[in-house]
Amino acid sequence: MGLERTPAAGITAVHFVAAEHSPLEGRWAFRRMLSELLGEVEIEADGADPVCLRGMVCRLSRLCVATCFLASRPTALRHGGAAGEADILMVRSMEGPLVVRQGGHAVTAEPGELVFLAAFLPFEWELPLGGRIDCARLPASAMRMADGQLGRVLLRAIPREFPPLQLLVTYGAYLLMRGPHSRQEAEMAQAHFNELLPLVVGYLRGEAPPPARSARLGRIKGEIDAHLSHPDLTAGMIARMHGVTVRYVQRLFQDEGTTFSRFVLDRRLAAARRMIEQDDDRRPISTIAYEVGFGDLSYFNRAFRQRYGQAPSEVRRR
Repeated sequence: MGLERTPAAGITAVHFVAAEHSPLEGRWAFRRMLSELLGEVEIEADGADPVCLRGMVCRLSRLCVATCFLASRPTALRHGGAAGEADILMVRSMEGPLVVRQGGHAVTAEPGELVFLAAFLPFEWELPLGGRIDCARLPASAMRMADGQLGRVLLRAIPREFPPLQLLVTYGAYLLMRGPHSRQEAEMAQAHFNELLPLVVGYLRGEAPPPARSARLGRIKGEIDAHLSHPDLTAGMIARMHGVTVRYVQRLFQDEGTTFSRFVLDRRLAAARRMIEQDDDRRPISTIAYEVGFGDLSYFNRAFRQRYGQAPSEVRRR
């Protein structure tokens, strides 16, 4: 079967294989598999081809982990929230950026970066490139945080290089790919998973950046605006200008709930839109796109539509 439940000692697994379904049945089966982790979700993707090629969900007591290999095309998952369930979700994309929206806020995570969010509030996951996505669900009590403190760790990207996160992911993969052979082993795996969580959470509980860091971030943003036309504008280029490490530059933006690449993209799109809307600027849209640093016109058009809900040509006509 394409959707198969395989109970084992202390663990329940659900497997999904798209090749064993028609495209329409595959979407239904994929939603059913995700319901083990998220509850009822809406899935949006272009075309009639399978959204997910294969996936697996494992439930171990109140810990649930999943991995899904999505088709390489824009995909969005939406959930209406589940009142009364004080659970936390962890999610990361492995092959492209991931945009997580909840409660009027949004964070863009680079491949491998992890984001926490509340399972009981409506949310949206957007994967512009599709690809593999890993996620987990666990009770909020496992975070070991005092009441009112949980909001400080939600919707912030944790870098993939952070050692406790790497260990956390290792245990998640262990549960998915191997599965404990006994209840005792299952309980041990979950206990270790829960022991690592406070270390990961601790990374996000720092205070706001001191004034010196805020001032440096302001200068870096100014450098970005001054060099938008450079197609090779990177965090490494900015780091060399300021005599700091690339990781330091990335952390400055993560402390603001965004990433370096997302900030640059937003500034380029905003600059392009200002030029397109000017009545006295009738240059071809392609010329404007290249002027603000886009080297690929199709990518510019796609990113512009995703950001503003209209194509550049429609904005110009309006």
